[in-house]
Amino acid sequence: MGICPDAHHGQLASSSSHITETAMGHPGFSNNQNMTKLLKNGDEFNQFVRMTEYALVHFSAKWSEICEQLNNLLLEFKDELKCFDFAAVEAEDVAELSVANNIVVAPTILFFKKGKEVDRLQGFDPGDLRIRIIKHNFVEGVASMTKKLITDEENNMNNRMKSLVLQSPLMLFIKGTPDNPKCGFSSQIVSLLREVNADFSSFDVLEDDEVRQGLKEYSHWPTFPQLYLNGELIGGLDILREELNDPDFRSKLPKLKNNNGRLKALINQAPLMLFMKGSPETPQCKFSKKIIKLLDEVNATYSFFDILKDDEIREGLKKYSNWPTYPQLYLNGELIGGLDVVTEELKNPNFVEKLPREN
Repeated sequence: MGICPDAHHGQLASSSSHITETAMGHPGFSNNQNMTKLLKNGDEFNQFVRMTEYALVHFSAKWSEICEQLNNLLLEFKDELKCFDFAAVEAEDVAELSVANNIVVAPTILFFKKGKEVDRLQGFDPGDLRIRIIKHNFVEGVASMTKKLITDEENNMNNRMKSLVLQSPLMLFIKGTPDNPKCGFSSQIVSLLREVNADFSSFDVLEDDEVRQGLKEYSHWPTFPQLYLNGELIGGLDILREELNDPDFRSKLPKLKNNNGRLKALINQAPLMLFMKGSPETPQCKFSKKIIKLLDEVNATYSFFDILKDDEIREGLKKYSNWPTYPQLYLNGELIGGLDVVTEELKNPNFVEKLPREN
């Protein structure tokens, strides 16, 4: 029997096969709560739904990553809600059971109360799945009230997600920050955007787990990074890489404006101008702290700019001076360099003599 993948996600990559796990008190099963129970025949299926007060059965396909993610999600819901048990059936391996239960697509989840099927859900929809799990855990009179509360909660979450994806015309959700990405995919997508001079804002999903999970449901996209243009999902790294081959797509991306005039004015704001992370009183990195100490030791008079307060300047200055790191020190509008260069230059009395200093 052939089971179709969820059409919304298309053909999926092969995933590793699941290992059989069982529930305590169910004959023929082993006890391992960290893995998904796998029902291998009709007898195990019937026994599970009869002996479990509230049971979910996931008809899955071993080659589908979406099915594997759904098993993980069900484990999370089971741990969170503590009101149901679930097991999986490899639909193609137990074809007769799939036919008997009218399974035509994987994933499909069947809901059973006291051995009777009360609902089914096809595809990957975490929000709808959670609503149905809770709804069927209550008596009918309470279910509608519960569903309304959950719907209100989801509407609030959706409004927050919508607000975030519209925060900037080009909005990137990544692990970490553009300057300090926390995974290889995030690092690569930032590099691609910078290569085309794209003007984008970012959100670190590692800092807010509610956003991290909510955005997956909001856009039906289970992984990060995620890139949005004018509130619409473009996709992740692979899709962006392909889209950038299209000149029409590239023309739609907002571009960084030429801020050379502003940058030139800033570096000439004082004879000795330091661009650093933080302030001389409260430096925010050890390199900034060390360069402040060096300048103070020779009584240099200087002004500073905190690049953490203006990301446009932070990124623009790197390109303007072709110097990728901070701090950066400028003398009479000319770049001296960073900490290592300044450390060496201060050994030269002629250089020290050129520095503006306190009387």
